[in-house]
Amino acid sequence: MKASTIFVSALAAIASAAPTTIAATEKRSVVDLAAFNQFGFANQNLQYFNAINAFNLQAFEQLAAFNNLNILGFQGLFNNNVFDINALLQLQQVALLSQLGGLGIFGNFDLSTLNLAGLNFGVINSIGGFDIGSLIDASLRPQLASVIQQTQLSAVVL
Repeated sequence: MKASTIFVSALAAIASAAPTTIAATEKRSVVDLAAFNQFGFANQNLQYFNAINAFNLQAFEQLAAFNNLNILGFQGLFNNNVFDINALLQLQQVALLSQLGGLGIFGNFDLSTLNLAGLNFGVINSIGGFDIGSLIDASLRPQLASVIQQTQLSAVVL
């Protein structure tokens, strides 16, 4: 059984058992998107991953606003121009939370007790700070920029 399946199953069980005292449409907090670079990644490689995977960052924002998810630990992911294993693992967390939030799994569940900042999977054998960008040929940067631009334009047209 995949770890993601176990994680989703556990969260679904917790979410279904959680008390629902606050209406689903009641906004609990305000998210300052300027502090998160308007959910635009400063790093081109992370922008590329976002472009080809079309992460639902609005669902991520809604988890912060409606479910009290503390997203401050992800602020550096959007503001720093770093492409290392830690950034890639954080991007995976954002993508998973966005997908689960978009599916409505969390409902009225209060996520303020969820401590995602304590998770650091890149600490294994000190590989977290390895610069993945060093593996990407510099000649590919124009192609990455082209994909990012085309995806952003098609998203605006729709």
